[in-house]
Amino acid sequence: MLALLLISAMLFGCTDGWHAGSRSRFIDPIYPGPPVAFTAVLSRNTHVSGHAVVKYDSVLTNVGRAYSPSTGIFTVPHKGIYTISCSLLGDASNSVLLEIKKNGRKMAKVYSASGTHPHSAQILQLLLNEGDEIWIQNSSEQTAKFHDHGSYNTFSAALIARL
Repeated sequence: MLALLLISAMLFGCTDGWHAGSRSRFIDPIYPGPPVAFTAVLSRNTHVSGHAVVKYDSVLTNVGRAYSPSTGIFTVPHKGIYTISCSLLGDASNSVLLEIKKNGRKMAKVYSASGTHPHSAQILQLLLNEGDEIWIQNSSEQTAKFHDHGSYNTFSAALIARL
């Protein structure tokens, strides 16, 4: 195994034994600097107007204080790779279609059909710059009704690697 690692390092410039040319601009995941992570949930059944931002009112974690429950917006404090997630449980009386937005641009959609209580989610890894804004928005013109008797509706982000 040691011989294989040495040959790899000589041929491909591999310095960590795993990736060719690993001398990248990426900083080690255990980076110097403050961590960034938040999780917020809807604490009760909630109605959100058409095309409005969903304001997740109950903040479980907000390390770095980058999420604002009053606006529903996560403001990126450091350039890096982030995991962004959203889970959705719509009320059985209506379909709910949400969009994960970055600076007003749609990154992904999350859908919950009417008739039952289907639960859905999206998880993204995004390269974000300092000052970027991420939020969850009702994609429909109709009011979205969220069912929540147990924190099924969540919005989270965490810095994976600072760049």
